[in-house]
Amino acid sequence: MTLIFKTKAILVVAFFNALLASAVVNAAPPDALAGKAKAQICFACHSENGISLTSEIPNLAAQPSLSITYQLIQFRGQQRKGGGMEAITMALSDQDMRDIAAYYAALPPPPARPGNADKIAKGQQIAGTQYCNSCHGSQLQGQKHIARLAGQSPEYVMTQLKNIRSGARIDMDGTMGSAARGLSDEDIEALATYAASLN
Repeated sequence: MTLIFKTKAILVVAFFNALLASAVVNAAPPDALAGKAKAQICFACHSENGISLTSEIPNLAAQPSLSITYQLIQFRGQQRKGGGMEAITMALSDQDMRDIAAYYAALPPPPARPGNADKIAKGQQIAGTQYCNSCHGSQLQGQKHIARLAGQSPEYVMTQLKNIRSGARIDMDGTMGSAARGLSDEDIEALATYAASLN
């Protein structure tokens, strides 16, 4: 079972790397100004400043550009589903995705949210023992294709972690699935509260 899981994870990573490579060959550089114009369709949910209008929708402000691009590719390919994103991304070219990602990546990050001090401390401790910082960055600010969690709404982070834990949402290489499987609901709430407290 472990070998099958690892093989599947390797294939998923190879698939997305091939997609990204094909999207980048002979591509124009990402254009944040063009991205703002192309992102008009995104503003209804993610807003112009990249801070979402409801807690169930992710903040995109200051997300790593490559992370946004990967997520858009996954929605378009229907490896990831939700919120009507599949239909929206079908109309986007690879260049559109890179431009939109560049626009949101250049915005100031969401403000930190105050929260229960005990939950924040527990979340920080869990983030350390689960090595969240090794991929998401020292302050969970994201890097390369790894999402920014700092300043994200706790509700969104909790939903995504539970979906990854259950397998309802796939992750690219199985790393997040492995990390989430051992987390209780209380652990997930603490991690989400800690992430929201960061800027």
